[in-house]
Amino acid sequence: MSSDCLVESASKRANSIRGRGIDIYTAVDPGLFFPDEELESYLDYALRGRKLGGPIRTRSKLAKQMAAEALGYGRPASFKRTKPRFPSQDLDVYVQQDNNLQIWNEELSPERRYVLIRPGSDGIVRSVRVVRGQHLAQWDRTGVLISKYQANRCPGRSGSVLVSTNDTDIFTDVFQPMPLQSGALWDFRSSDPPVPGALMPIAQVFDRLLNLVDTRIQATGPGQDRIRGELLQQRVSDELGIGEYANYGQWPDIVNQVLEVKLQTSSTIDLGLVLPSDTTPVRSLGSGMRHCDARYLVVYGEILLSREVEIHSLVLATGTDFFKEFVQFGGLIKNKKRQIRLPSDLSNPTSFQIRSSISSNFSASLSPRIRSAMPTVGSGIGRRSIY
Repeated sequence: MSSDCLVESASKRANSIRGRGIDIYTAVDPGLFFPDEELESYLDYALRGRKLGGPIRTRSKLAKQMAAEALGYGRPASFKRTKPRFPSQDLDVYVQQDNNLQIWNEELSPERRYVLIRPGSDGIVRSVRVVRGQHLAQWDRTGVLISKYQANRCPGRSGSVLVSTNDTDIFTDVFQPMPLQSGALWDFRSSDPPVPGALMPIAQVFDRLLNLVDTRIQATGPGQDRIRGELLQQRVSDELGIGEYANYGQWPDIVNQVLEVKLQTSSTIDLGLVLPSDTTPVRSLGSGMRHCDARYLVVYGEILLSREVEIHSLVLATGTDFFKEFVQFGGLIKNKKRQIRLPSDLSNPTSFQIRSSISSNFSASLSPRIRSAMPTVGSGIGRRSIY
């Protein structure tokens, strides 16, 4: 979606909020919740060129007032000490004249949106970016904060398994999954939000993805697990019949079918910041949706001498059922931190576009349809709040 369309859509949401007289502490209907991409484009449009002056605390309050006003909430005279400051949109606002983001007395929330406003030395806003907590954590290069869950398959389990024969009740209520014919998803990108009536049941997802077994993922260099993961995501998107693959860069990997994808060439599964069974709401997916309502695909493969990965089995489960097939180990490894070093090109819009780290050598060998869908800087596939 173009920037103009994103701004137009967001403007309609803001006008609806304004018309209803809602404040920033009141839960909003799903239709009034700003998607990440829309939120970033609209706040950048509304705040760029405006002046933030005064001491740090004054400037911080002014930035929050400007954001609230732009989103249709009016201009609060003061802000309650809630976490986050904008509960209705699950977001916090920070003014960043330098690259050291300081978050005091609380840990990063993986799904929270952090609005980073970058003024110049004259106080004029140069850019606005929206980043989820899960990506702020990745930007920490000090190793001071590590927050990671890991798991392994239950002893004695092997082969391809559909752990969950049905989606969760909440998933079913929100999205009404139904068997889809070939070509039904051709007009969608993998990064598009899920649309009720356009999601296949988890059993059909499993049936389609079984086609991956005994196939190979093309060779990559040593230590390039991320690239292998992206290549697998493309294959998954293709098998599901989704028209275009776009590297979303956030959870879940295949947003359009609410599917997180893990490629395992070793036994240890890195689950990241949030357990699949977590019951925390994920408002960006839909009203009432939680992490445990998503689908989790674990694909097992072996790295061959050719550096290709041969897929030999896969496991598919809802987050609720994930630990029927897997066992968590190692507990939660967690240390606290106070500062995050932001990317030096924070104010550069292209640094936040959806983009794949797949090199041109890899993309050249992909099918024309997949290659044409691969995002590149300035490709227009869509700007996302990732790095």
